[in-house]
Amino acid sequence: MVRIDSWRRARRGGAALACVLALAAAADADAREGRLYGGFNVPVMFVDDTDSTTAGVQARSPLAPQPRIPYRASSRAEHKTGFKVAGVVGYEFGGGLRAEGELFFARSEVERLTYEGVNAVGRGLTGRVDVPIDGTADQLGGFANLWYDFAFGGDWLPFVGGGLGFIRIDQSGLDYDSNRLVQEIAKRLAGGQAPPYPAGFVPEISTVANVFAWHLGAGLGYRLNDNVILQAGYRFQAASDLGFDGSNAFGTVDVETAMRIHFLEIGIRYRF
Repeated sequence: MVRIDSWRRARRGGAALACVLALAAAADADAREGRLYGGFNVPVMFVDDTDSTTAGVQARSPLAPQPRIPYRASSRAEHKTGFKVAGVVGYEFGGGLRAEGELFFARSEVERLTYEGVNAVGRGLTGRVDVPIDGTADQLGGFANLWYDFAFGGDWLPFVGGGLGFIRIDQSGLDYDSNRLVQEIAKRLAGGQAPPYPAGFVPEISTVANVFAWHLGAGLGYRLNDNVILQAGYRFQAASDLGFDGSNAFGTVDVETAMRIHFLEIGIRYRF
């Protein structure tokens, strides 16, 4: 879900970015003619360790649905290096300022999931819970971007800018035991003994979330000729207020998280 305060903060940030780029364009003496362009980028993706908060209530066993155990824990997911493929269509207004629309697909593999700070029925439980996990998490998204190219009279074109948009996070490719955390909580509350939970006893959380995101970046372009520009750059992308939840006859669970991602990219633009 997207919170109103997050949207307001992002909108203010986007307006500030637009003002900075517009002022920079006005100050540039190189008033190049407006032109359409298209291109693509192929970045390497580095996802920061993802910290989440998991909260729920759960029956103690399938034979005793009441009373239920309230619990809460912090978790951390670690990702391997991923990739992203993006296509853009844009317009150069002249003076260095350009706007573009971007569509992309990205994928990274999750290699570790760990729970800490576990609290159940008002009791803090020591130790962490490691949950075996494998599979991939995907992103599909779109951004509206503003970039500014600094022209120093040569073929090299440094650029800065950023964008606002939405991404769809799809974690259906992940495989892990959804019972594991609550099973460990039950064992510790019972002093080390608890019957094994059957598959599906703890509700599986939803696998898809749509969320607002933003990014900032900078890079260096090289004008190969009047039509073709090669570029390399860095972007930082952030998405907050990601929410996943689930419920069944035995309990409910909610997970809130955020993502911070770094991209090192190479790409090409063709000016029409």
